[in-house]
Amino acid sequence: MKTYIYPQNLRSTVKLWFWNVRDFCILCFGVIVAFLFFAKLWTFFPMAVVICYAVLTLRMEDNAVIDYLLNAVKYFCISQKTYFWEEQNHVQK
Repeated sequence: MKTYIYPQNLRSTVKLWFWNVRDFCILCFGVIVAFLFFAKLWTFFPMAVVICYAVLTLRMEDNAVIDYLLNAVKYFCISQKTYFWEEQNHVQK
């Protein structure tokens, strides 16, 4: 008898180690391209970009560093904040 393990509620994203499968494929392609750049041009810049992307897309329990950064940018820079000021009547006795 075979046992199948399904993600929670069949809505979870597919993960491979600490990344989503999409991010993992991007990282693999980036490592190959960075290695080719290093072999031909002797530059470490593409590998540094790949490592930064890998750190930003690490996922632990469906939370990633890039999600926090994007939410912070939305909150502080993009979204409009509305403040309502009301005069309070203080009754002094």
